[in-house]
Parts: sequence; C-alpha cells; structure tokens
Amino acid sequence: MIATGVLKAEWTKFSSIRATMVLSLAVVAASGFFGWTFANMAAHEYATASAQERLDFLPLDQVMRGMLLVQLLISALGVLVATSEYGSGTLGPSLAAVGRRSRLVIAKAGMTALVALPVSVAGIGLMFVTSQVTLAAQGAPYLMPGDPDALLALLLGPVVFTLLALFGLALGLLLRGTAAAVNVSSTFLLMPVLAPIFPDFLSRLLTTYWPNGAGFRAVTSRSDLPPVLSFGLLVGFVAVMHIAAFTRFARRDA
Repeated sequence: MIATGVLKAEWTKFSSIRATMVLSLAVVAASGFFGWTFANMAAHEYATASAQERLDFLPLDQVMRGMLLVQLLISALGVLVATSEYGSGTLGPSLAAVGRRSRLVIAKAGMTALVALPVSVAGIGLMFVTSQVTLAAQGAPYLMPGDPDALLALLLGPVVFTLLALFGLALGLLLRGTAAAVNVSSTFLLMPVLAPIFPDFLSRLLTTYWPNGAGFRAVTSRSDLPPVLSFGLLVGFVAVMHIAAFTRFARRDA
C-alpha cells in the first residue's frame, strides 16, 4: 500500500508547480474547444452531404477527433510529474524522505492516476456534450449520453486518457527531461493519426496494433480486434513502460 503521507507529499509537489495545474485546466478547456470545433465542421459537411454520406455519418467521430489531440496534453501532464523533480533538484530530498525508490515511483503513479482520471472525466464529458449539442443545434445526427456507443466513450475514454498520463510519467522517468519526453510522447501518440500517409499494410498495423490507437479503437468499438484485446494492448504497453522506467530509476538515479 502507498502511505498516505507519501501521496500527500506528491500532491503538494504537483499543486505547487504552476505548469501542472495550468496543464490540467488546459486538458478540460481544449476538450470543450475541440468538441465544438470538430462538431461544427462536421455539421457543415453534413448539410451538403449526399444521401449515402449522411447514412455513413458517425456523431461519435467528432469526440474521437478531439481525443486524438487532447491526448498530447494529458500525456504531457504525466511527463511533468516525473521531470519536474529533475528540473528543480528535489529528487534527492524526495528519495531521502521516502526511503525506498519503489515507494516513490508507486506514489507518483498513484498520484498521476488520481489527478488524471477526474481531469479526463471532466474533459471527455465536456467534449461529448459540446460536440453533440453543436451537432443537434445544426440539424445533424447526435447521440444522447445513454446511447451504448456514447456510454462506452464516456466510461472507457477517461481510463484510456489516464493510461496515457501514466505513459507520460514512465517516459519522463526514462528520459528525465521535459522537452525530450514531451517530444517523444507526441511523436509516438500521433503515429495512428499519420497512418493514412503510409502504405496500406503499415497503416493497418498502426491503426490496429499501435497502443494508443488500439485504446481509442476500443473506445469507439471500431477495432478489427475484440475490444478487450485492443484495450489490453494499451494496458500491457503502459505496464512494460513502467517496468522499464522503474528499472532505470532504481539503477541509475542518485
């Protein structure tokens, strides 16, 4: 179990850094903005679409598009939880206070999850509401929160975001620099978005098996794999990243 005092200490460090608090608010604000922006664009396209295009219209896609951009912010939040201590020089005192490296890593992971989950719930909830209200206001098809597809996105989407924050934390512990970790995480997370520019085989590989792409596919139930397996790819990947991060942290940090 994580000692309550260690978690409180991690929260104190998190809340005392302006960048982490601003980034948490930015996740929610950006979610609402992208939900409105993509839905507004989609509604205009729907108004001039053909009959077949209207039949193929998927209201939840507007939420999905926003999530593919906001994921960069939630991952960066996890990065900052790790790298802020390297930048401020407080890692040594933190290790001395906690006593065990494993306890510090677990506390950071626990605090990251406890912060990222409610932030993700608020962000994805706002994204869903703004996107669907915008579609409805302009006469395009929309989903209600009780719709099975919408419910899956609202329940599983925040879990995927939380896992991506934990991915950012692991990457921060591995690279120990904010700029490097954010650049690597952004490139990694955007690979499924860039999939259409690659040959068909590589494009299918990225959209189906790339960890974050698989996670988002599970959210929308549009994966070629069973949703449980798609989601499991992301969970397994994050677990491997944390094992690697802890191994490096235990062996190399002062």
